[in-house]
Amino acid sequence: MGQRKEGSPPYGRLWEAVARLVRERLGPAARRLGARSASLVSRAYAYLRPRVGPLYEAVRREWRGLTFREAARRVGEEVLMNPRRRKAAYALVVTAWVAAIVWGRLLVPLATAPFLRPTEAFTVVGYFENGTGGFFEDSLPALEAAPRGLFDVVSPFWYNIGPEGGVVERGFREEVVRLARSRGMRVIPLVNNLKTGPGNGLEVLTDRALRKRTTDELGDLVARRGYDGLALSFELIPPEGREGFSAFVRELADTLHAQGKVLHVLVFSDVELPPSVSGLYDYRAIGEAADRVVLLSFDRHWTLTAPGPLSPLPWVEASVESLLQHVPRSKVILGIGTHAYDWPVDPDAGVPEFLPTAAALRRAELTGAEVRRDPESGQSFFTYKGSTGVERVVWVQDTAHLVERAELARRLGLRGVALWRLGYSEEGALEALARALRRGP
Repeated sequence: MGQRKEGSPPYGRLWEAVARLVRERLGPAARRLGARSASLVSRAYAYLRPRVGPLYEAVRREWRGLTFREAARRVGEEVLMNPRRRKAAYALVVTAWVAAIVWGRLLVPLATAPFLRPTEAFTVVGYFENGTGGFFEDSLPALEAAPRGLFDVVSPFWYNIGPEGGVVERGFREEVVRLARSRGMRVIPLVNNLKTGPGNGLEVLTDRALRKRTTDELGDLVARRGYDGLALSFELIPPEGREGFSAFVRELADTLHAQGKVLHVLVFSDVELPPSVSGLYDYRAIGEAADRVVLLSFDRHWTLTAPGPLSPLPWVEASVESLLQHVPRSKVILGIGTHAYDWPVDPDAGVPEFLPTAAALRRAELTGAEVRRDPESGQSFFTYKGSTGVERVVWVQDTAHLVERAELARRLGLRGVALWRLGYSEEGALEALARALRRGP
């Protein structure tokens, strides 16, 4: 993640988009209109009942015992042959007819149709790190300053899986859990594989005994700490671990579900990425076992590639489409990056650098570089000369990127978005996201 690298047909998507638009824009208005019309009907009934009631009783007494033919004749004589009564009767019939059509064909369907009923909530996840100094600041200040109501889940990166299995703690912090609970957030810690040796933890997946040890320890951890679940992020493991990873996901999901907890699994795309990155993931098997599948829609270009946009929009859309061939839309969360990469234009003139977007934009300001927007990728970038005179290019995932990707997730009907990570964005980015998602106090 960041520097660590740790299916629907078109008409179905169109209908879902239309239904979602109607639900969000017309549904509440229809329900309000329905409620108001019902109130008007009740008020009209209350007004007319004392006035029409005596007349009805008089007519009922007068017409009691009449045959249908006799009653029809009297209606013709006393109503239809009287010009004033005839107009009133026509107006009453037309009004009742229009009201019945509007009520039965428009208001009731709009207010009660299945696609307008409340759907499962759109989820916003924030990944949290304790910080290691320098650019890699503690996420706590960002979490404290985030708009209230923006995040549903905080996912702190506190645990690794060692090469021999078992849980390695990176720094549990009670104050983070207390803050999250006080704001109604669920706490779902992130569990990553330690990047040691050529397999980066392959042995844990292929050895059934190590898998069981790891699964048992993770289950005990969740029960002891009272977490709401776990998020699993295994990266840069060779494709030989694919079957073992799928088994690990199933076994861990069973363990957590037995406690009433959830499992998130983070995956990279299989579009335009090498097997060393995507070969570990059997997306269908993961989607069947996990409660949520987080698609990390960034690092299309990173330190080991040529310079380029980290999250080009066409690639993100293709990646989502590919994942939806295997995982239900209601389980998919779009992972959005908030970091940047700084490359030398000449690859022989220096080394690439990972840095938070906030730091990258400060660098642009200090060097007087103009931040420009690439319309094709929907990403921002700038160029500058380093202290040694080497020309460098920086691609960033800024506020505009964050908001556009979140809106894309909403438009595609995904389950939510997840931000990697808290503390990397420039000032005002989370407020802009909250406004775009209509969240906050």
